[in-house]
Amino acid sequence: MPTVERSIEDVLASTALFETVEASTIADLARASRSRTLRRNDLLFTVGERAAAMHVVDSGTLRVFTSSAEGLEPTLALIYSGETVGELGVLEDLPRSASVAAVERSRVVEVPARAFHAAYDTDPAIARRMVPMLARRLRTVTDGLADLAYLDLGGRLAKFLVRESERHGRSTFRMSLTQAELGQLLGGARQTVNQVGRSLERDGLIALDGRTVRILDEHGLRARAMSSGGRFE
Repeated sequence: MPTVERSIEDVLASTALFETVEASTIADLARASRSRTLRRNDLLFTVGERAAAMHVVDSGTLRVFTSSAEGLEPTLALIYSGETVGELGVLEDLPRSASVAAVERSRVVEVPARAFHAAYDTDPAIARRMVPMLARRLRTVTDGLADLAYLDLGGRLAKFLVRESERHGRSTFRMSLTQAELGQLLGGARQTVNQVGRSLERDGLIALDGRTVRILDEHGLRARAMSSGGRFE
C-alpha cells in the first residue's frame, strides 16, 4: 500500500519545535513553506552556505557532517523523522557550520528564514520549546565526546545498536547507514566496523544479514557498552 504523504501543516504541527504553537502560526508557516524530496546522498545544504531556511524532517534520515582537506567526512549527528535542522543558523543569520545530506530517501519541509523569524518573534511558544531542544542536543554532543574518549569501537557500536533498536521500537531493524557511514559516525574505519560487528555476532549478542540487525541479547549488548565505560540515560 503506498504511503500517504502528509500535508505540510500536519508535518509542522507534529514536530517538537512547533507542537505547542498557535494553529494560526502553523498555518502561516505552512503557507510559506515547501516540501522537498531528497534521494540518498543528496545535499540539503553545505558548510559556508547562507542559512536561508530551516528544515523539518518528515521521513527518512539525514546526516550532519564536515569535510577535511584529506577528504574525510566525519558524521557529527543523525537527524531523524520529526526532528529539525538548520534553525540555529537561521536565528543567528550566520553561514552554515556543517553540511547535511540524506542517507536514504527523505522528505523534508523547508521553512524560509523570513517566515521562521516572523513566527519566532510573534509566538513565544517556539522559544520555550527551543530551550529543552538545545539542552538535549548539548547532552547528545557531550555524550558522544565521552563515548569517543572512554569507549572502544565495540562499545560504541553496541550502544548505537541499542539506541537504534529503541528508536525503531523493535529488536529487528534495517540500518540506513552503510558500514563506511557507520564508521564515520562512530570513529572507525569501515573494515574495523565490520570486524567489530562480526565479533558481537560471534558473542551471540546480535545477528547480521546485510544491513538488517537482530538483537539477540539486549542485556548483553548493554553490558558490552558499559564494560568499556559507557552509560545509558
